[in-house]
Amino acid sequence: MAKLRIVVVGAGQVSRELAPAWQRTGHDILHVVSRTAESAQPLGELLGCSWSTNLSEAAGALRDAEVVVIAVTDGLISEISTAITNMISPSCLMVHVSGATPLDHLRAPCAVIWPIRSFNPKADKVPLANTPTVLEASEEKSMVLARLLASAWDADVSEVSGTQRAAAHMAAAVADNFANHMFAEAQNLLDQRGLPKTLLRNLVLGLTQGGLQGDSRERQTGPARRGDEATLARHRALLPEDVRELYDTVTAHIIHRHSS
Repeated sequence: MAKLRIVVVGAGQVSRELAPAWQRTGHDILHVVSRTAESAQPLGELLGCSWSTNLSEAAGALRDAEVVVIAVTDGLISEISTAITNMISPSCLMVHVSGATPLDHLRAPCAVIWPIRSFNPKADKVPLANTPTVLEASEEKSMVLARLLASAWDADVSEVSGTQRAAAHMAAAVADNFANHMFAEAQNLLDQRGLPKTLLRNLVLGLTQGGLQGDSRERQTGPARRGDEATLARHRALLPEDVRELYDTVTAHIIHRHSS
């Protein structure tokens, strides 16, 4: 496997998981840049590389890099790309790891490597290995390097267009953010009535099987699915007004989806 010289811009949770994976598979992490020493120093020390809190101090590493990974907030990706364009070699691959930001926010040659996984401290028990990962690239040579980088976690790779990646990110938001919000609301309802918030754990294990197998629609159950108006009415009577509105909207959508 080719060994790549990599500079990482950003030292958040994504970098703290991906950069060590690249290093373990033989790539050379030259430098870590982050806005604060509190984030840059621990990652730099973990990787045994230099670190800095500004791009000018990273100039030498950027000049030597074959890949620069921009792992920052979406709103800063274009700004960082512009700032480093004249600091890196024309052949250096510029990469971002966002599901939402268009590829053209980077200068070419460029690629997106987006592992579809929640990167937060509470998700640390979810393995990175075999994570479904979306790749998009400006040309085939960049795609080859993107595949190589994704192979560090034996990614289940999908090579996509920008339009497809946008759709995948939208679906991920519905599946992860919306579902988590529903769990949080359900746990709050239990807590308000003195019930343990872990009461639903086996239900959660069951419904996630649909996400794993790709057959969630066929697994749909419940009063909305079977048209049980009496149970729906009893539920509504128990709900706070703001949650009742959410309940009615989702109930109506379930009925609509399963009416044919």
